[in-house]
Amino acid sequence: GACTDVGQACHDPDHSAAVLRDWTCTCPLPSVGVATAQAAVCMIDECEEESANCTSCEKGACSSVGQTCNDPDTSAAKLRDWTCTCPAPSLGVATAAAATCTIDEWVEASANCT
Repeated sequence: GACTDVGQACHDPDHSAAVLRDWTCTCPLPSVGVATAQAAVCMIDECEEESANCTSCEKGACSSVGQTCNDPDTSAAKLRDWTCTCPAPSLGVATAAAATCTIDEWVEASANCT
């Protein structure tokens, strides 16, 4: 059928002949999507595959520059909300991109300050 041919679940809430084309296709987890009388468009959060470290986000935008990635909402309804955070003692965070990291002048000079 239209749903199972693309790996989706099919559900017909009313099997009577009086109600036609009320069946729905539902995407398999972790993707989301539902459609009536046709295959659903399935979406998956850009960070879902490696949710904790987001290495899949923008081809490793954070990890490739030594930053930490966090995706606060891994639902497909919230795309491009992941953040890159600079490693300590650097400061900086950016949404859906590598962060610009800066170091406070106190940190740079602390070895020489007494």
